[in-house]
Amino acid sequence: MKKTSSLIVAAILVVSILSSCKKKTTEKTIVSTPPYQVGQAISPGNLAAGSYKGTMTSGNSYTLTGDFTINAGDTVLIQSGVKVCVSNGVTIIVKGVLISLGTKAAPNWITSCGASKIDQVGNPATGDPAYQGLWTGINCDTSCTLCELQWTHLEFCGGTFATTEPFVGGASGGTSFNILFQNPKGDLIVTDSWVYGGVDDCFRIQQGRIYIARNTFEKIGYIGGDGVNAKHGSQGDMCYNLFIGSCTNSTKCSDKGSGSFVQCNINMYNNTYIDCGYRQASPASRGSDIDYEQGGRGLCYNNLIVNCRNGIRIGDGQNSIPMPDTTNTIYTNNYIYADSLVEVNQFFPVVAGTWTRPNAYVTPTAAQLNLPAGFYDPSSSVNGGDDLAYNAPGLVASNNPMFANFPLPEPVIHSLADISSIATGVSTTGSNYDFHLKPSSPAVGAGYTAFVPFQNITNPVRNDISNPALMPVITPAGADIGCYQMNGNGNQH
Repeated sequence: MKKTSSLIVAAILVVSILSSCKKKTTEKTIVSTPPYQVGQAISPGNLAAGSYKGTMTSGNSYTLTGDFTINAGDTVLIQSGVKVCVSNGVTIIVKGVLISLGTKAAPNWITSCGASKIDQVGNPATGDPAYQGLWTGINCDTSCTLCELQWTHLEFCGGTFATTEPFVGGASGGTSFNILFQNPKGDLIVTDSWVYGGVDDCFRIQQGRIYIARNTFEKIGYIGGDGVNAKHGSQGDMCYNLFIGSCTNSTKCSDKGSGSFVQCNINMYNNTYIDCGYRQASPASRGSDIDYEQGGRGLCYNNLIVNCRNGIRIGDGQNSIPMPDTTNTIYTNNYIYADSLVEVNQFFPVVAGTWTRPNAYVTPTAAQLNLPAGFYDPSSSVNGGDDLAYNAPGLVASNNPMFANFPLPEPVIHSLADISSIATGVSTTGSNYDFHLKPSSPAVGAGYTAFVPFQNITNPVRNDISNPALMPVITPAGADIGCYQMNGNGNQH
């Protein structure tokens, strides 16, 4: 009897052990990944002028009270959820590497913390903090190998250098850019970020590999200056960006410059441009949205242009500036809309030195454009061999792209220059503007997708970025015109 009881107890123990083992095999072990860190943590608080390296840690605030320098060979990493307050007149100088790894849930801020945004419709540009250049931007020297911003707010830049700064281009009395990049073998990556304010060019890429994607640009340039301005030695993609109220050209490719054998080659696709070009003090033909000039080249597809001062500009049209590389510049399937005849008659900038072809746009159609015979004829002696004059009154307020929340035609109670930010609080529903497309929009499905982005930054043969967290997410061409896609891809703001 004892023996039998012992056997029963033993059997129960074996079943219990086996059951326990079986249960453990179905459990999932989740190993948390620690935040990416470089070197030692930088203590939060006030940071005086000097050289820095290491990591600004998550959830902390830092105040730059003097010029902040990252030496060649050094790296400063900003983890997510960090606020960097930059004092007036302070410069960030990058001779090594600067990385800001904000996230959608916890973005980073590099800003003038004492400034307030004034986004009411009708507020004059004069006196607006967005155009006062409170600090002097992120300035990458020729030795900078990587400047990367992910999910980062960059605000109130564009101040004038009080003294000559210790980097190439930092001349006393010069107006700064929000970002300056100038290494043809380096990488400028700005993705899913917000850029607010500036005085001159927002991003000036003297040379470099670039990926500028899925960002929102507001109040860029005061009475001059371009948005993203790429020069000789620059190659890459500008895509899925939203520009509202830019001063001059929002995206630009110009092969002007020297120092490398790399032709400026920029793809501009699936961007959205709203009310751009109206603060530019130069003549009306100076620009507003897309510009290829001076030997630059690239692919230009699926861009949505609404109430901008001009259409796509192939050639600057000013001061006898050379033409772009028209043989290798291809542009189709773009969509343009305007409320007024003045703007409609600048869909093709009618000025000597611009050669925008009629097939630049999928909307309006060729039939709607009603262009005169021989409209695009570079051999013509009329108007310097450029576009002939045309008139298309039927296109005024025609082909509404049907935004989710933005009134078109725009109310006549303000000028187009007054709309330069998203958070205006004035729209069809009383909330912030929303430039997503309605499902019934004629821009849905009108894009061209049979091309490949430049992707030079993600090419391992040409790039020394080893950490996958630093590689940008490349968004291919979208089937819907503009920066927002019906499938959820593209701009995430």
